Parts: sequence; C-alpha cells; structure tokens
Amino acid sequence: MPSTTQQQIATALKALMLTTSFNQINVTLIMQQAQLRRQTFYEYFQDKYDLLAWIFSSEAGTDLEASVDYEHWTSSLLDLLNYLEDNRSFYRNALAISEQNSFDQYFLAHTKQLTDIIVRDLLKTKNIPLTGAYISFLREYFSRAVVSVIVDWLQDEQPNSPQYLSQQLQTVIEDTISGFLQRVQ
Repeated sequence: MPSTTQQQIATALKALMLTTSFNQINVTLIMQQAQLRRQTFYEYFQDKYDLLAWIFSSEAGTDLEASVDYEHWTSSLLDLLNYLEDNRSFYRNALAISEQNSFDQYFLAHTKQLTDIIVRDLLKTKNIPLTGAYISFLREYFSRAVVSVIVDWLQDEQPNSPQYLSQQLQTVIEDTISGFLQRVQ
C-alpha cells in the first residue's frame, strides 16, 4: 500500500506534467509542488524516473499483471488503454523523452512481461509447440509493436477510442497466433 507521502509526491509530479515538460521538471520543483522537504523525495524514490515508474506500477501495472492470462488478457489490454486514456496528457509527456532510465524503457519492459504471458498462454491454449528462442522473438516483436502503437495513439490529436485500439491489437495478436496454428497442422 502506497504511503500518503508517496501519493502526495506522485500527485505533485502529475500536476506539474500537465503544464511543464518532463525535461524541465526536477526534484526541487516536484517537492515544492508537493509542499514537502526535498530530502523526503529520496526516502521513497531514487530520481524522477523512478517516480514515473512507481506511478505507472501503482496505478496500472500491478493490477494488470495479476489479471493477465488467456481468458482475461483482452480485458487487461482494454483496462490499460482506458487508464492511459484517462491520463493521456501525463503519459504523452512521460513517453516523449527517450533517454537512459526514461519511462519508455520501463513501459517497454513492463509490456514485454505482459506480452510474454499472453503469448505463452495463447500458444499453450491452442497447443502450438514453439521453441523458447522463437517465443522470445515473438515477445520482443509484439511488445515493441504494441508500445509503438500505444505511443503513437497517445500522441495523436484525434485518437481512436481505447476500445477500437484494443480490438485492433487483439485481432493482430490472435491472427498471428492462428497463423502459427495453421502452419503447424
């Protein structure tokens, strides 16, 4: 359970990111917004990138990982997209930077974990025998594709609905897995 202080720091960063580029935000500014001592930040987070990852993990990541399996992955994907839609400005800003320790790397790593579960469950359910190396390739392929599509969707000024995007991603993943099924039969 997150502490009140962690939540206060997270709320401050989210408020700042609605009007300020992430590159222009530093720990001092976050803590001024939170009305807390600067040193308090370091009791909970290593840096602002760690705070970003914590926000995502505490608000979206943990629940999604617990509910992802063959039967529920489609609703988990839609939940993720709805969460990102509700926090579009924040994540648009968070994903705009690509540097060491930035949120896009964390988001990709998180997506790889989820994609691995989805791919393994789909292959197991459909009885498709694939090697570990090829499963790793699929995980990499799908996660990078999904992240790229989501980042573009978040940047779009007139985006499709989360439901539409979720359905498109589901169709591509299921069609690809079905193609494997036809190939091995």
